[in-house]
Amino acid sequence: FGVDYRIAPRETKVETYTWTVPDTVAPGPLTIRATLYYQLLVRPVAQFLKVPESESMDRIINTDVATIDVIY
Repeated sequence: FGVDYRIAPRETKVETYTWTVPDTVAPGPLTIRATLYYQLLVRPVAQFLKVPESESMDRIINTDVATIDVIY
């Protein structure tokens, strides 16, 4: 039904992301927000088993906010 990307109990995963800040972003502080979701069931399995949306919806596990200074 799909690849298992779950994080096991007590397991830590570090992900690194890079991107280019568009030239249209004004100089000054830029706030970046990240949200980690937990998915109880992968969608194809939930649909196949006809699990109600309320029992299979994604749940927010953690969030973080970082602010950087954009300088051109």
